[in-house]
Amino acid sequence: MPLITLDNISLRFSEKIILDEINATILKGDKIGLIGRNGEGKSSFLKVLAGYINADDGNLKVKNNTRISYLEQQPPEDNDYFLFSIVAQGLGEVGDLLASYHESLQNGDNKKNSQLQEEIESRDLWHYLHQIETILNRFKLDANARLSTLSGGWKRRVMLAKAIVQEPDLLLLDEPTNHMDITAILDLEKMLKDYHGTLILISHDRSFVRGIVNKIFDLDRGKLSIFDCGYQDYLKRKENLLNSEELENARFNKKLAQEETWIRQGIKARRTRNEGRVRALEEMRRQFTNKRKQQGQVKIHALEDEKRVSKIVFEVKNISYKINQLELVKLFSLLVLKGEKIGIIGGNGSGKSTLIRLLLGQLIPDLGSIRRSKTIQLAYYDQMRETLEPNMKAMDFVSGGKDYIDINGKNKHVIGYLRQFLFTGKQAMAPIKMFSGGEKNRLMLAKILSQPANLLVLDEPTNDLDVETLELLEEMLIDYSGTVILISHDRTFLNNIVSSTIVMEGNAVIEQYSGGYDDYIAQVKDKKNIISNKGNNLKARLEKPKQKLSYNDQQLLKSIPGDIENLENEIFVAQKSLSDPDFYQNPDAHNLNIKLYEMEKKLESLYEQWSKLDNG
Repeated sequence: MPLITLDNISLRFSEKIILDEINATILKGDKIGLIGRNGEGKSSFLKVLAGYINADDGNLKVKNNTRISYLEQQPPEDNDYFLFSIVAQGLGEVGDLLASYHESLQNGDNKKNSQLQEEIESRDLWHYLHQIETILNRFKLDANARLSTLSGGWKRRVMLAKAIVQEPDLLLLDEPTNHMDITAILDLEKMLKDYHGTLILISHDRSFVRGIVNKIFDLDRGKLSIFDCGYQDYLKRKENLLNSEELENARFNKKLAQEETWIRQGIKARRTRNEGRVRALEEMRRQFTNKRKQQGQVKIHALEDEKRVSKIVFEVKNISYKINQLELVKLFSLLVLKGEKIGIIGGNGSGKSTLIRLLLGQLIPDLGSIRRSKTIQLAYYDQMRETLEPNMKAMDFVSGGKDYIDINGKNKHVIGYLRQFLFTGKQAMAPIKMFSGGEKNRLMLAKILSQPANLLVLDEPTNDLDVETLELLEEMLIDYSGTVILISHDRTFLNNIVSSTIVMEGNAVIEQYSGGYDDYIAQVKDKKNIISNKGNNLKARLEKPKQKLSYNDQQLLKSIPGDIENLENEIFVAQKSLSDPDFYQNPDAHNLNIKLYEMEKKLESLYEQWSKLDNG
């Protein structure tokens, strides 16, 4: 059943055509992903559907009594409203009444409270109060908290709750996952999968889109193409469509501007790039696994040879850090070598940015030590866009007013360099105030990646970026020879780039896992299975009647505890030697690493043998 029909809808801003005679039907139950490059007009399209702006031409038909909720891309301005009041606004006039009632309760205004209570009862509105409380609980929001006290991710949850509280027939979401941590994204993904209404969402998070949508609206140069399939099939069909257009329609190529052709070449090369990226990632993750191994909860640093000590970027030893009484880092150790790509994930407030600031020396740990390379040249992206001057030309912002910039020892014209970041020549000469949020982020990345640096620190670099820019950034980071440390909530981005993932698990617990996000999930699952199997094996052994041991086995059982104790003492001495950075100047360091590995394997074997003999 059609909820909305678009009949030849057109929209233009100044000279730019945003929507060019668009025709589409939005059906009840559709879950649509709206895809397009930054600046194509995706947000404007949602605003037309929401009634925030009117189309220049065409007819927008909305079914009678259709409730539409719209989540805007930008977070709300700070204010001191209770979260209850903000969420209640989603119910319109009824919500305003309930918000006044809640505020009178908090302020202890008994007279006003009694008046409002009578009105709520006379209009039979108490079930709306329950509706607001239910949605607040679902998003884990404190009704009495003030909006101004929240981080960007929590503000996003508040506005989502406001959009959903009226149980709309059509929910429009513009970048709903921006500034959210992965746990919140997974919760939202599950909720939207179970959502029975109609949904249209804009998101750069490919894993998020892939898990939810059943239809794609592709907005490209003002034209809307509809793909009645999920995200993965859309990618294949889109690529095939572009290839067919090139081969079969000569006029199409003539109409394309040079920079558009360049962009499309990027799409055609996606499969080849992905194959190279996979090979590079496999090699990085193999090196990480060889470099470190984990026994229990203790990480053992095992350098392949003593020369690699000069390649240490950071050596972190048992650091702890707390803000007031909140402990964010506890006895955490880490070794970062040149060329590693490390992802950091965790909940909002878990300490991700704090860990970065500790590494960079902007904060001093309460305990422990951090050894830093003296040759670090840092480029830092913090996603705040504070250095952007609205009236400055894009090319001048990147080059400092010069026509040419040095990229990896080669002089390159700044406009040619910006083409690599999908900016046309006209855009390169335009003032920054003309750019969308995603284009501004892309410009910031272009500047950061043009700087001579051997350490890139990227804090949420994927916010507001379109898929093509994400793929371009992934390719650049994989090819980058320096060290990368990035905070991200984008699961696909992490899977495609990092060699290891640091997980801020909360309560100051920090663990490091080989590979990207999916690898981390698989390792956690394996660990749980091992623990479960050990429990089952122990139960089976306890229930199994013991058999009488032979004389030799009895003597062996008596001797093993002493062997274990001696071996554990030797391992302790070896580990203590290896924990001293100066020891790696010793030519025997490599041999001791090998010996330590052999002793640990032998200790594991002794424990297993002891367990078997002790249980008959």
